[in-house]
Amino acid sequence: MRDNRRITILFLLGIFISGILFAQESLTYVVERATTAHNWGRGENIVLNVGDRITTNGKVGQFLTDRDSDEYHIMILYQESDREYRTLARDFRPINTEDTFGNDIFIDYPMDSEASINNNLIGPAIAIGDVNEMWVPAYYCDVLIGKNRNKLVEIHRGLNYLTDSPNGDTTYWYETTQADIQNGRAMFYNAVIKLGVGTHFAVKNIIKTEYGYRVDCIESTWDDRYSYSSFLDSQFWSRYKPGDAMTLFLYLDGDYLDIYVDGRDMLLGRFVKVGREFIRQYQSLIRTNTCDLSRVQLPRRADGSTDYSLPAPSTIEEAPPLNTDNTAAGLSQADDFIQRDKNSQSLPLWALIAIIGGAVVVAGGVAVFIVKRRK
Repeated sequence: MRDNRRITILFLLGIFISGILFAQESLTYVVERATTAHNWGRGENIVLNVGDRITTNGKVGQFLTDRDSDEYHIMILYQESDREYRTLARDFRPINTEDTFGNDIFIDYPMDSEASINNNLIGPAIAIGDVNEMWVPAYYCDVLIGKNRNKLVEIHRGLNYLTDSPNGDTTYWYETTQADIQNGRAMFYNAVIKLGVGTHFAVKNIIKTEYGYRVDCIESTWDDRYSYSSFLDSQFWSRYKPGDAMTLFLYLDGDYLDIYVDGRDMLLGRFVKVGREFIRQYQSLIRTNTCDLSRVQLPRRADGSTDYSLPAPSTIEEAPPLNTDNTAAGLSQADDFIQRDKNSQSLPLWALIAIIGGAVVVAGGVAVFIVKRRK
């Protein structure tokens, strides 16, 4: 009996240690198109040519591209000659990946501005001039079709908190740039996947499947369990931590995308691909509480079906004109998780809401949110 227990313990320990070693291994990426890398401390750039390689320990995320820029994007951080460099993830692929992402899931998003990411005041939001598509949490459709931004507060009860701006004025949640639609995006680059706020994956291998993609990856070692992260208090949080290795299963069905972790027991979230007019009207709804759904196209499955329906034309409200280069803000970040009935032969999906409300303090490139409740 003791020998059996000892064998069991050694077996479990072996699995645990192998997981740690895999999570801590270095990942090598190769340059697919010429790019630059920036050293923050010295403020210098170096050129990386096609075929060059970099090695990282899985430190990836959304950062300023360089010290003199206000542009944010998904970056890989790596060490070379005792200096840390950051470079655009979209210009790389894992060196040993079997496949790469296709146009069915890949969207080459333009740069975000620092103000649209970190400013909690009324100010610049995402510019949609060059954004024609976006992967967003599926429940954004329910919010937009309901044509009432307060419906969002039913999902995110903390969004009705007020924040104090530096000049003493009161700013409501729907006035902040932190409520922008971009905070809910899922972004798929061959080297890095981003799912909402605070959750990134360094990609090791992509395998194209009949249902979508299988992705071996490591949760970014830069991630942390912030109170505003997308998967707060979820089963994912309780089972995994930054630096852990895992496999994501991406199930594509037309404009629908379900993402599972290590099998089909844990669904991170359901996302849908939406177009430019959806983005525009969603941001109008959040900022002004009005929208025009007459030209909005809802996501559809491969067979043409959809889970949503638009109201009759007679009920549509006209939205005020928007500046297409700098539109109004959208939703505070959260990912949608839906509970399905096991008896219906569907898989269980867990609901999680990450609430972002309040002032933002930026320290070392990390945004810290301070929430003040309404009295």
